[in-house]
Amino acid sequence: MTKLETEGPRRFVIGTAGHVDHGKTSLVRALTDVDTDRLPEEKRRGITIELGFAPWRLDEQTFASIIDVPGHRRLVHTMIAGAAGIELVLLVVAADEGAMPQTREHLAACELLGITRVVAAINKIDRVEPELAEVAREEIAELCRGRFELETVLCSAKTGEGIEALQRAVLRKLRATPAPAAARHAALSVDRVFTVKGAGSVVTGTLVRGALAIGAPVTLVGRRGTRKGAARGLHVHDKAVELASAPSRVAVNLSGLALDEIDRGDVVTTDPGYSASNVLDVRLRLLKKLRDSEPALDCYIGTARSPARLQILRPETELEDGTLQPALGRLRLDKKLAALGGDRFVLRGSSVRATNGAVVGGGVVLDARPPTLRHKRLRVAVLDSLVRGDAGAVAKAAIAECGARPLRSDDLPGRFALDGAAIERAAEKLAERGDVARIKEEGFVSRADLLRLAGEARALASEHHRAHPLERGIRLETLRQKLGERSTPKTAQEAIRFAGRRALEGAPLVVSGDIAHIEGFVEGGTLAHGGPLDKVLAALAEAGLKGMGEHAIVGVADSSAKETRAILAKLVRDGHVVPTVDQWFDRRAVDALRDRVLAHFAKTPVLTIAEFKSMSGLGRKQAIPLLELFDREGTSRRQGDDRVRGNGAASKGST
Repeated sequence: MTKLETEGPRRFVIGTAGHVDHGKTSLVRALTDVDTDRLPEEKRRGITIELGFAPWRLDEQTFASIIDVPGHRRLVHTMIAGAAGIELVLLVVAADEGAMPQTREHLAACELLGITRVVAAINKIDRVEPELAEVAREEIAELCRGRFELETVLCSAKTGEGIEALQRAVLRKLRATPAPAAARHAALSVDRVFTVKGAGSVVTGTLVRGALAIGAPVTLVGRRGTRKGAARGLHVHDKAVELASAPSRVAVNLSGLALDEIDRGDVVTTDPGYSASNVLDVRLRLLKKLRDSEPALDCYIGTARSPARLQILRPETELEDGTLQPALGRLRLDKKLAALGGDRFVLRGSSVRATNGAVVGGGVVLDARPPTLRHKRLRVAVLDSLVRGDAGAVAKAAIAECGARPLRSDDLPGRFALDGAAIERAAEKLAERGDVARIKEEGFVSRADLLRLAGEARALASEHHRAHPLERGIRLETLRQKLGERSTPKTAQEAIRFAGRRALEGAPLVVSGDIAHIEGFVEGGTLAHGGPLDKVLAALAEAGLKGMGEHAIVGVADSSAKETRAILAKLVRDGHVVPTVDQWFDRRAVDALRDRVLAHFAKTPVLTIAEFKSMSGLGRKQAIPLLELFDREGTSRRQGDDRVRGNGAASKGST
């Protein structure tokens, strides 16, 4: 038995191509007995305007969906939409005309979309002598040489001559087509949107990968962003099915999505990696020379299109060994399009006249969600590694490009033209070697950038010490915020941790509670002797138990209110000054008063306010705050208006 027989029946998607009036629709009708022209205008004018579809059972093991495309030059955009997801091109060429402009343009589009198999039907042989039909065959063979796996058949849709031979040729090509790779997620590019009474919104398209089941939650991705829905019903060529598998033509009845929320070009998918993007970094193949930022281009991806501007990041370059480096570019789209890394695209310029018609180039999306272009060299390094398919090089280059912001793990699926899981595994290996750091719950940052950020943390702390010598250090939250301005909070925290390592050159950063400071920093150590700090100390010592308010201290220090508060905070931390609600006291005076209070309690259990005022020589304004201070520290305890011995009276207490 053949491989095809052991695997059971297979489905394929075939697309027609060719110049207008070369007989694509009549040939499809001869093969399938289905007229794909369904619109009244198509019947009236005798040309295909919209995509048409026909089921075709070639034998018991082979079933195909044919997409019949328009051939008119003004409808090439519809043809390109129809080519999305096809595995074989049925090129139709009239024997009496041979290759025409849209023959060439359609083939150029198919080649750029990565379609390699072509069966050329030299149609209308009933109109010409055999010699002329052979000329058309040879012309097409020359046009496809080196570009496609080609088989040609002479036929006539009108008389039926050669139709069976054409079917056999198509069957041979399909049998030689490798089975599609298994796909975890489904993707269908929408080419038609309509409503069915009693059912709601329906979309059709080619299911290019994966499988869809009834009831499955799906995401609709396109120019309006991302929306959620579900597959309420599935039809394959008007037959209801429970499960639709790629490749096949599928109609999906969507629940949770109104008709006006859906556009041609949207993608129905179960793949969370899909995103709507208006900037794409790409590998280019240009069929004609374009100037940078070419303004008159349309970009086609799947069934979607958008006006686009192309920026050449690197032209195609011949290296010393004779090999060619491919051209790299950035596409800026007017509309957001659903895209994955690895998607193919076509560029068409409506104002361009070239040998290949208006198709001017295309290629592969390398990065579907590229960053702002800050460092062109680093960006080209990422794209080059994607072209080579080297996951380790992609990880290293992409992490380096991110700088102090991590390459996020949750941004990898679907972004690059290389499996996101493979890139993450490569990044993990780099982390194991110490080349990069793994930021928990975020991603990866290069060790060099993390060390630079750690150096910045030390620099910020040192700068704070110089600007605020009387403070213990910079607040940890302030330091995180400053570092986070060019990284992320978690990366900033990791950089602060790195900044504390002694293995790094320079004095380490020390974190004490919510404060960070450079090791060896002494508060006020840079202040000159006899400066504001000494003036405040002397003034408070002279004031004794009378204490001083902030306004008076500002005058003594001859400093700003902010600087004076910093001086007082340091003196309090150093144990030289005791604060109350709105006054500051010399500690030695307070300690001496406490000793007298304790001596009083040793003789008498109760201390009245009058006795305390007499003992301290203070008025009520200073006496009450000091009594409350002694209450807080446990020297005394209030009982009515009097004081009794406190629980902490055995020692001087802690202030």
